[in-house]
Amino acid sequence: MSGERRVCVLMDQIVNARAGTEGQVLKLVEGLSSRGWRVDFAVLRSSDLTRSSAFPVPTTDLGVGSIADPRSWRRVRSFGIGLRERGVRVVQAVFNDASVLAPPMLRSAGHRVVISRRDMGFWYTPAHRTVLPVTGRFVDAAVCNSQAVAEVTRRIEKIPADRIHVIYNGYAERPVPVPVANADADSPPVYGVVANLRPIKRIEDAIRALPRVRERVPRTRLHLVGAGDASRYRALAESLGVAEHVVFFGGRSDAEDLIADFDVGVLCSESEGFSNAIIEYLRAGKPVVCTRTGGNPEIVQDEVNGHLVGVGDVDALADRIAGLLAEPDRRARLGAEGRRLVEERFGLSVMLDRYEELYSSLLEPGLRRTAR
Repeated sequence: MSGERRVCVLMDQIVNARAGTEGQVLKLVEGLSSRGWRVDFAVLRSSDLTRSSAFPVPTTDLGVGSIADPRSWRRVRSFGIGLRERGVRVVQAVFNDASVLAPPMLRSAGHRVVISRRDMGFWYTPAHRTVLPVTGRFVDAAVCNSQAVAEVTRRIEKIPADRIHVIYNGYAERPVPVPVANADADSPPVYGVVANLRPIKRIEDAIRALPRVRERVPRTRLHLVGAGDASRYRALAESLGVAEHVVFFGGRSDAEDLIADFDVGVLCSESEGFSNAIIEYLRAGKPVVCTRTGGNPEIVQDEVNGHLVGVGDVDALADRIAGLLAEPDRRARLGAEGRRLVEERFGLSVMLDRYEELYSSLLEPGLRRTAR
């Protein structure tokens, strides 16, 4: 491919650069830039973050309001015409509104349009289910972060399989030291959850498991790391008689440091597209106990790097956690295998390679798209 390699990334809005999707997008932008791509970054709506000097890349604010407003559609098309005049040919749309507006409007301006899907479709409304199969006809490629998400996208949005590409989230390939936390015999065993305190995360299951775990592994503590109203969860822990053994850290920017104190990483969600928390557990050498939902089985395998349990099965959750806490050698073996998996399959360079391959295929005329 000759000429300058350029791509535009268009998002609804970015509020928290550390959040899952936002963090992955910034890694993509910075990674492509380091590989010689020229990346235009734009948002439909600005935020305090993108207006601040702390944001790492220059940003164009389209000032788009409701997607029901015809002016929003015209504004996106006008933006696309300007991009085309500057030599941009491929646009990556991220989040809901951008992936509705971009395909028809930017396709009409001469672009190849890529959309992103990163969850199991909990945000689909009846309106989305009606509109997306229509706007999806203008989609050149849909990037999904797990096979499970890809299946939902194909089924609900009617995007042909040969336009769906699975590209897993990427994580920095750096040595992750094996922590010595809890090596002291006087340190209580710890299992922990990194997740915002929302119903879909089923934090209550982790709390309900604690009394059962402590029956087998006394002194066990539960560490909860995530933003949200903790009052109902504190009340539950109190009613179960384990309040003094549950630590609520709230939302934290140093989650990786807190994970170092876990002996086992846990996720009880009823729905996950691709869990960044699970990856962070594995990167830290922690075995994982998580629910068998969404993309989780694509990361965690029983007795390889952790255990899978049914959603809401607190007995199985407690049993798997207690078993790992009681067997440090097995815990170390599964943790080491998990760390190896992340390095080989979910490295940042692997993700960037796949995106480069996809964008290049869209830029090179006549190169046939292949299913991923």
